[in-house]
Amino acid sequence: MSEREEVLLERAFVLHHRPFRNTSQLVDCLTDGHGRMGLVARGSRRARSGQRALLQPFVPLKLSWVKRGELGSLTHVEAESKPTELNGDRLLAGFYVNELVLRLLARGDANSEVFSCYSACLQELASGTGIARTLRLFELGLLHALGLGLPLDRDFHSGEPLHPDRSYVFELENGLTRALGQVAGDDFRGRDLISLRERALDDAESLKAAKLLLGRVLHTYLGDRPLKSRSVFKAIVDRGLDR
Repeated sequence: MSEREEVLLERAFVLHHRPFRNTSQLVDCLTDGHGRMGLVARGSRRARSGQRALLQPFVPLKLSWVKRGELGSLTHVEAESKPTELNGDRLLAGFYVNELVLRLLARGDANSEVFSCYSACLQELASGTGIARTLRLFELGLLHALGLGLPLDRDFHSGEPLHPDRSYVFELENGLTRALGQVAGDDFRGRDLISLRERALDDAESLKAAKLLLGRVLHTYLGDRPLKSRSVFKAIVDRGLDR
């Protein structure tokens, strides 16, 4: 029999929820100390339940639960602070971020760095910071937090630091190496890679390069199955929210 685990007042965000049985919900949460958790919120869909209004995406929460097996049972929920206010394209961006975490972070993989990266991203989206830059830096940070980080410091063949005036190609297994006769469009300017590494991304060209590079890496881990929401996938990936 699995060991019983009890957790009290863990900082968390709801990533996704869906109906479960007659009056309950199955809630996927990102928690600070326990990673991604699947919790059953019993009775939360009842009209008089106070949990339903709280168990929404982008609300900073404190959750308590007991767990024996794969799913936990939610025992308490309270708001830690006001909901993160996201509207329009920023709301779409938030749902995109949630889907990335759901697809890339396994349940039970405790990773406080992912929680910090996610929290910072929501704050940036709510603050009015450029959406494209915020998403690219979140994607970069998420990959690093998951141990899938991009080596953006040097040419893996020569060992030399990246040069802003040279072009490079990226190989997932190795990293970056100087472009020598590659087809145009497969290479990246050194200055744009350095901008991504230093988390600057302060011009259109570096943002465009970061979107292309990070998109290729994410596709490797996400596979050919598109994100669940076609509208989110189209708005974020195809259009890029570069305005």
